[in-house]
Amino acid sequence: MGDQLKHTKKVVELLRKIKHDLKALPTGASDEEARKVFSDLVDPLLELSKCPDFVVNRGHYFGTDLFKEEPGLNDDDKRALIEFLKTF
Repeated sequence: MGDQLKHTKKVVELLRKIKHDLKALPTGASDEEARKVFSDLVDPLLELSKCPDFVVNRGHYFGTDLFKEEPGLNDDDKRALIEFLKTF
């Protein structure tokens, strides 16, 4: 089975599980009741997530070695970039 097909299958299974859990949620459920009903969704959602970072507005990854297609900057290049940005 191809990677895309495996991914699609996981997404469909997760959507079915979400639909089932939504139906199991009591009317007017409290936050605690909702947490209990949806607790089995955390791991599947994290597994399908493509987000490498859960901290909002942490910054950017320019100049780091995070991405293989973009090598990180060495210390001299970083200092030169900082000095260049100071001219704006």
